[in-house]
Formats: sequence, structure tokens, C-alpha cells
Amino acid sequence: MSSSKFSVAAGACGIALVCALVLASAACSPDAASKSAAPAAAAVSDALSNPINAAMQRGAAFLRAAADGGRFSYDPTKGHDVGMTALALTAIETVPGPETAAFCLPGLTWLVGMQKPDGSIFDKQLAVYCTAAALMALANAKDSSWDAALRKGREYLRVAQTDEGEGVQQSSEDYGGIGYGGAGDINMSTTQWAVDAAREAGLPKDDQYYSKALVFLQRSQNRSESNDQKHTLPDGTAVVPGNDGGGIYRPGDSKAGVEALADGRKVFRSYGTMTYALLKSYLLCELDAKDPRVTAALQWISKNWQLEWNPGMEFRDKPEQRYEGLYYYYLTVARALAAAEQRGLDLAAMDLRDWRSELSKVLLAKQAKDGSWVNAKDRWWEGSPILCTSYALMALAACRKGH
Repeated sequence: MSSSKFSVAAGACGIALVCALVLASAACSPDAASKSAAPAAAAVSDALSNPINAAMQRGAAFLRAAADGGRFSYDPTKGHDVGMTALALTAIETVPGPETAAFCLPGLTWLVGMQKPDGSIFDKQLAVYCTAAALMALANAKDSSWDAALRKGREYLRVAQTDEGEGVQQSSEDYGGIGYGGAGDINMSTTQWAVDAAREAGLPKDDQYYSKALVFLQRSQNRSESNDQKHTLPDGTAVVPGNDGGGIYRPGDSKAGVEALADGRKVFRSYGTMTYALLKSYLLCELDAKDPRVTAALQWISKNWQLEWNPGMEFRDKPEQRYEGLYYYYLTVARALAAAEQRGLDLAAMDLRDWRSELSKVLLAKQAKDGSWVNAKDRWWEGSPILCTSYALMALAACRKGH
């Protein structure tokens, strides 16, 4: 980042979990017209609501037992971790009760104590991810004591956006996107969390931050009408935008690889986590719910509805790759579809009306006896029961909101 945008350098960023830093439910307030026209969201049944609540109580108890003074670690030998602490506290906050606020207070206080003069909240690395997760935990506490920290944090996220402040013009594929807060690609994952956290931290919805983010988002979608990017791979292969409406990791890269269309063109393959992230981010950035970019993403979701694995990733070299990051996928599904319903989108017309029940049943079946969840495919830290339990609790909370 340029010195003109940062008054204080971010410095070295603290060890945190890239995929662990997911945020709580999206702040998508529908306008009056959307409210009046919105179909009723499909609620989970009473028969399913009670098991969901019980599972969430067990999951929260598991997390509380794993804490050390309200703080959490991925690896206890390396000390407390800002990202894991923020994530776990956000998950615990989804299970309200007389003990929740008191339990979370020491951890939230520690997070605020880690805030730097530029507003970032991190320990050693991944400053954007850590800051975004911390802001979500603070915002979900609904305590005005944290307002100053929230204001400073959202300003840091504004500064972290790639734009003219770094000498980057709108023609650049990175424009409007947000990276890790240090070395690494500007990408959809960090961008969506930063947009979500800024919104939850109170950044006004008409701020240019969101309109700039839209530029990056649409260039990470396979929709040639709104994606102006073309790329050449190191081997000389030309890759152009596809038209299935799905999302990719960033302009010029898909973690699901490249595919050849019937006409011989090569496109970056769309996949589940980034398509749901794209949909949710479009809505957070106040894109009209009937905008063709939103519609295209929903069409991909309808055609690729899948809860056994992350759709699109089954085309990777090894069969197990479709199951990697599975709990991250579940959370992204839940938050994106909940946001879509809040904006009045009729998911029933796309055979997704019972998504809450379907996803809830999958998660309930995967819970261990001790209340935790864990992914047998240990990539992106999903071998951690603290991480997967946090993901699962937030996903179930999004499912339960329809009740």
C-alpha cells in the first residue's frame, strides 16, 4: 500500500487462519419495494428447529471448553490467535444466553487491545482477514463499547482496497479488490470478507468502497457481458470469460482449473464457494436483486446445487479435492442464500426453497458426540474442530433464521 494511504505501516501480520476468518450473517437490508414483494422465506420445521437449537448449544459448549480466558488457538504451542479467537467468538455469539456476553467479553477486550494505530487488528500476518473477523465479532456483540474500534477497523478496510491510492486504475484486474493485507493475490475470498465486515461495522452503503468492489466482483464472474478480462496462461493458452454465471477466485485464476468449451474456447471453471461469495457480495454492495449479474449467479447455483461436496471442484486432479474446505463451503452457502431471501429473491422458483432444511440435516448428521465438527480432509485448517465447529454454528444460525 502507498504511504499516501497508510499513515502507519501495517508491519508484519500475525499467524491466523485464512479460511477460518469467516464472518457472521450478512447485513442486507431490503428496500421497501423488495419487502412488499418478497416471498416468505421457507422456515425450518418445528421438528427440525429443536434439533438445530440443541446442536448449536452443544457446539457452543465445545468451543467454550476449548477457550483460554476467552481466547483461542489453532496450535496451543504457538499462543493465542487473533483470527481463531474472532471466529470462535462470532460463532458463540450465535447462541444467545445469559452466559454468552460474559464469556465473550475477555476475548473481545483482547481483540481490541490488538488493534493497531491504522485500525487493523492482527498479530503476525493476514491483517485483512484478521481485522475483518475481529470486526464481525465486535459488531455481533451489540455493545456500544466497541464503536470506536469498529470505526477505526472499517477505515482500515477502506484503505486496504486496491484503487487509485496505490496508483491502480480501473483498467487493472485488481481494481476494487482486497488482498491479505500483505503479500499475496488480490482475490474474491478476502474481498468478500472485507466487504461484509465493513458493512457490519457501519460503513454507509453509499460509500465508494462498494462501487469499487463491484468492479472486481464482476471481473471474477463467468459472464462475458460484464467481465471485460482476457488472460493468457504461462503456456500461451488464451482464456476468456465464460457465460455460466458462476464465480472464480480472481480475474485470471480459478482454483477449479480451466475447461474447454464445445467451440474450443478456454474458460476458468466456476465453483461453489466463489459463486456463493459472489452472490452475497453483490447484494452487500447494493446491486439490485434483479440485476442480470445476480440472476446469472443464481442460475449457476440452481444448476449446481450440491451439499455432498464443493461443486466445480470435482474436476480437479484428485477426487478428495472436492471435499476440501467443505465447512467453509457450507457457511458460504447459508449466508449467501439467507441474504438472497432477505432481498426478496424467490428461491422457490429455482428449486432452492428448502435449502435451510437440507443444509441443516447435513450438518446435524456430521456433528460428533462431543458437540464438535471436523473435516477428515485436513486442508485450509479444516482438521481443526474449533474451526469447523465455528463454521457449522454460523451456518446453522443462518438456517435457523428462517424459523
